[in-house]
Amino acid sequence: MDIIDAIKRRTSVRRYRPEPVPREAIELLLDCAVRAPNHKLTEPWRFAVLTGEAKAGLAEIRARHRLGRYEDPASGEARAAMEKVRRETLDIPAVIVIMCRLHDDEITREEDYAAVMMGTANLMAAAVSLGLGTYLRTGGVMHDPALGELVGLPDGFRIVGVLSVGYPAESEAPRRRRPAGDLTQWLG
Repeated sequence: MDIIDAIKRRTSVRRYRPEPVPREAIELLLDCAVRAPNHKLTEPWRFAVLTGEAKAGLAEIRARHRLGRYEDPASGEARAAMEKVRRETLDIPAVIVIMCRLHDDEITREEDYAAVMMGTANLMAAAVSLGLGTYLRTGGVMHDPALGELVGLPDGFRIVGVLSVGYPAESEAPRRRRPAGDLTQWLG
């Protein structure tokens, strides 16, 4: 599959088949990530791949985080949501936690963040070409100190994404996007 086809087929996958993703496939995806454009070659990315017990730790962190969204954490609704998140996390074959260096210089910090997210896009497109699906999560759980501890977040770094990786349980068509032509102006 060529890269254009992989990009056009990419969609967020929430449900996966139970088989593990081979370590070699994940290593290839990470090699694709670090090929992203990176101004001044600062190499601001770091990754933690979670499987097994580490993934179970993430499941508990995500479940606790979900419970915190409810006014009454003891309610049936809150408990059901917590269990759903725990179960969903345990059902993901592999999770890649994506980290970015926090440079002291604001412009370099922005360039580094952009490089890490371009690397993430490379990884996600490469996953499609290998028959894998991904789902990128961002948000509050990334700031949970327990997640930083779980992944050994280095000093001077932050978590910028939690990426699920696995073989899709079902085929989904990519969601409709507005044509780029509707969002572009040509100047000359």
